[in-house]
Amino acid sequence: MSVSLPAYADPLKNVTFEVDPTFFGNGTSDAQAPAAPGTVPVGYTQDHPVTNTFRINYGAKVQLGPSLSFNYTHASFDFALGRIFQPGVSLETGLIDDRTDTAGFEYSGVPFVKARAYYFDHERTDVTGFCLDQTTCAGQKPDPDAIDEHGYGVGASYSFGPRSAIGPIFTIGADAKYVPRTATAPAGAALEGLGAYTGSQFEYPYSFGVKVPTHHDPSLIWIAAYERATALFRGESTIEQYNSTSFGVVKVLSKQLSISAVDLNFKGCRCSDTVLPPDNIRFDEILVTLSYKFNAAQLH
Repeated sequence: MSVSLPAYADPLKNVTFEVDPTFFGNGTSDAQAPAAPGTVPVGYTQDHPVTNTFRINYGAKVQLGPSLSFNYTHASFDFALGRIFQPGVSLETGLIDDRTDTAGFEYSGVPFVKARAYYFDHERTDVTGFCLDQTTCAGQKPDPDAIDEHGYGVGASYSFGPRSAIGPIFTIGADAKYVPRTATAPAGAALEGLGAYTGSQFEYPYSFGVKVPTHHDPSLIWIAAYERATALFRGESTIEQYNSTSFGVVKVLSKQLSISAVDLNFKGCRCSDTVLPPDNIRFDEILVTLSYKFNAAQLH
């Protein structure tokens, strides 16, 4: 008598990795401009170009069921702000290095909708010119104004319209992010004239994106997006808000491999001023990314 046993289910087939080598190219025209006459240069004052950088971002997805997955991403973002004029000074940041780690669950059981719940950790690890809101300064001294944004979020995105090789051509998304903070400001925190310090706060970023395939080559897809981005510094009283627009192109080489080139323009929203008008926080960045996805079972 023979006994038929169920086939062994390889748990690795439910794990997908993504590796995204990315080149960050500085497109901010005045990121290294000289100080204006009558002002004192502050920050990155050395006479050589802002360094363009190469980082490897990565992530993993564990499929827990037909509609539920656990996701983790590690994302670096390097940029340089444009020169900022404030009374008596010309501020240049040099290269800024931000890192964000996100881990959480995604549910896709409703057609065209993806819902998510997650934990995020956003840190500023380095500013070339001087200690500007980074985690630690010289001698590993903690910076009371560090961005160090840690918290929880929920959100959803809805995709609709004709399909491209990377999904429906329209996507809208919104999140509610909760940043727990102490009831009183950290010692030494600079509130930058923005009002009284408050404790824990919510942020509400949102976005809209478009993907348009090329008529004669559906694997070549033009993309554009708008995002109202947010950030809450550790000792800051007001959530910073930014208008972010991007456009570029994605070439799908296979189910596992694609390459993209995107121009990102980032500008502070006057709804939450952090520098005095008429100047603003702003930068332009070119991102060239090679994205490779592979299943862990393929490593056998």
